[in-house]
Amino acid sequence: MVDRMLRFAVATLVIAGVMQDPTKSLPDAYEVQFENNFARVVRVHYDAGAKLPEHTHAAGTTIYVYLNDSDGVVFKHSGNNNRSVTRPAVKAGAIRVSTGPEEHHTAENTSSAPTDFLRIWLKTENAGARNRRRIPPTENEFTNKQVRITRIALEQHDEQTITAKEPTLLIELPSGTEQWIDAGGSRPIANHDPCTVNYVRIDVLTKPM
Repeated sequence: MVDRMLRFAVATLVIAGVMQDPTKSLPDAYEVQFENNFARVVRVHYDAGAKLPEHTHAAGTTIYVYLNDSDGVVFKHSGNNNRSVTRPAVKAGAIRVSTGPEEHHTAENTSSAPTDFLRIWLKTENAGARNRRRIPPTENEFTNKQVRITRIALEQHDEQTITAKEPTLLIELPSGTEQWIDAGGSRPIANHDPCTVNYVRIDVLTKPM
């Protein structure tokens, strides 16, 4: 009887933990787009006026790549970090880098328009890097001990080969599609459209934890 009760208690805790993962409990808002030993890329979509119940995000460094212009979103945190934070309006192509503890919060998109962004969680050692940095679309490079972020703009008919000394993630804007390049590898990119095609290049400088 004791063993049965213990197994039930463990199973309950496991289920509760899974339900806190928003890609499991809120699949319409959070979808895993890519994952390996270095990074997890989650595509996030909040409908206009959406109210999402409490969920959990892992501790560590997260890179946010915003895919559209959108107004503020309210995050109400619980637990040790019990506070309400309103994300300011963002522009398509803007980036934010944040290093912090595990988060438990609800989310409410108070705007009359949806918001779309990528949430890129790095699974690597942060090498002491502590960040709360916003990178506007006009800023072309950011570097710390854990990551290097650069922008690439391809005009019509431009071609370029991306050579990766470190493991590299390429994000195309505004689609948000990703390409992964292993360390020592390369990948050609080209623009056959009349408009400029933009990429965010993320070089991961540290090893998986």
